[in-house]
Amino acid sequence: MRSPRVLAVDIGAGHVAAGVFSTGASGRLVLQQFAIEVHSSDPAHESRWAVELAQSLGALGSRAKLGGAAAIAVPGHLALSKFIKTPSIAKEKRQKIVAFEAAENIPYPLEEVVWDHLVVADDGFDLEIMLAAAKFEAMQTLCAATDAAGFPAEHAVPAGLALCRAFRYNFPDVHESVIVANIGARSTTLLFLEAGRFYIRTLSLAGNAVTIAIAEELRIDFASAETLKIQVLSGRSDLPAGSPSRAAVHRAATLFAQKLSLEITRSAVNHRRQSGASAPVALYLTGGGSLIEELPAVAAEKLKLRVERYPALQRVDLSGNVRAAGAESAAHVLADLVGLATGLVVKNEAEASLLPPAVTEAIEFRKRQPVYVAAAALCALALLPPILYFNHLVSVTDARVRQVDEQLMPLRRLQTRNEDNLRQIEDAKKQIAALQGAYDTKSNWINFFTDLQSRLVKVEDVWLDKVHIVRPSLAAGEEAAPTPPPAAPDGAPPAPDAPPKTEPLRLTLSGRLLDVANPQSKVSTEARERVKQLLASFTGSQFISSVENERFDNSQNGLLRFDFTLVINPKKTL
Repeated sequence: MRSPRVLAVDIGAGHVAAGVFSTGASGRLVLQQFAIEVHSSDPAHESRWAVELAQSLGALGSRAKLGGAAAIAVPGHLALSKFIKTPSIAKEKRQKIVAFEAAENIPYPLEEVVWDHLVVADDGFDLEIMLAAAKFEAMQTLCAATDAAGFPAEHAVPAGLALCRAFRYNFPDVHESVIVANIGARSTTLLFLEAGRFYIRTLSLAGNAVTIAIAEELRIDFASAETLKIQVLSGRSDLPAGSPSRAAVHRAATLFAQKLSLEITRSAVNHRRQSGASAPVALYLTGGGSLIEELPAVAAEKLKLRVERYPALQRVDLSGNVRAAGAESAAHVLADLVGLATGLVVKNEAEASLLPPAVTEAIEFRKRQPVYVAAAALCALALLPPILYFNHLVSVTDARVRQVDEQLMPLRRLQTRNEDNLRQIEDAKKQIAALQGAYDTKSNWINFFTDLQSRLVKVEDVWLDKVHIVRPSLAAGEEAAPTPPPAAPDGAPPAPDAPPKTEPLRLTLSGRLLDVANPQSKVSTEARERVKQLLASFTGSQFISSVENERFDNSQNGLLRFDFTLVINPKKTL
């Protein structure tokens, strides 16, 4: 079985280092591959830092054939560390308290940062918590740069926390109070350790301060001053002993050592005052700035304690390729790199992740991808037998359907003929109904006028001058609009089409009645009553539904003119 491996990438302001770690048979870390690339740390080019980082990582990966998901150390100038103390509370209630403390102690709105926390110590009374945060935009830029170079970030650990893990791995038996100073180009990380507790403080005083002092004194640019500093402090310079340039470098280095020692002293005093920690017994120096020759002596004099170079690879075994790549000579910048890999040999390490949520979600998806692919493959294999069976079943069914279709063909032709005959029968019935209606209508007119004549005879001395038929379609000079079918209620099927409602036929009649008893005067009341009786008798006819629009005119002596409308019974259509 293949042993676990970790690809660690330490991102500094002036360099990037990458290493592949695994565990050896003895349980120690083994550095199997290693590469380092230096780039400019000029503060004036800060806007290009992400571009230079991506270029350096790309060159490193191409040269050493490295790449893949990596654990990265977030440099001190990007990461913010805050330590808070609260009363000890149950684990299920800590999240709300921590979120409140984060909002109070992180000097940016929480929606603008990526932050996390880990418990430093819990004695049952007090709870010490480390808050780690970084600007959301800065972390997105950092992750985009590493991803573009072929090193997608899988873990993002603050450099101070990686340094703490590395020291505890290399010195598992040291429980006294000590200080570890990792001096980089843009920031210095101070790590205070005592037993199981730790404290981290980041200083802006770092190696670039020496370079800037040299550039100002010699009036040269930053890049030239950086080159001169490295050559003189590493002993590779060809300048004579009394050279002004060499003297300027040593003056700047001595001044830096004094300032840094004062900052370390001030930080140690404040830490002891706030936490009640013991006085430190040793100071370990690491990072590029630790190569300053004057620094250990100045720090020992100022702090009054033992000062040592930190052995970053003390408990790390090196492969032959790593030794050839110069890992031992670069050990002073590998402290954080080792700390990123200690999870291989130290189980259940507390972690504070500074990965943006989108990157975290993408990593979780990538981890689940093999499961999804395997599940999809299993589903496909599981569906194969049913698919084959149903394909066979479809083929057999199609053959049966074709056979039945051949048997049904004569019956379908017979059905078609029957349907044609039924349509012809329906057409004949409609024609018969139409002829029957015409016949009934013809006889109805004769019977209607006979009935009308009989009622006029009964009244006597009355006659009709005019009979006018008012058809429904001509009642208003236009065709009557069909009545729309009633709307179905919501959710109910539509109602069947109802036969359209039509207006009944109307007859407009005009006539006169002779008042025989009063030929020379206005018609009498008796004559008017006779006409009304006539009109009332019409309603008793089987052809008439009602009488409408009755009008009378007695302006002519001896005659009573009258007009009325008869509404024909629809059941006795004329």
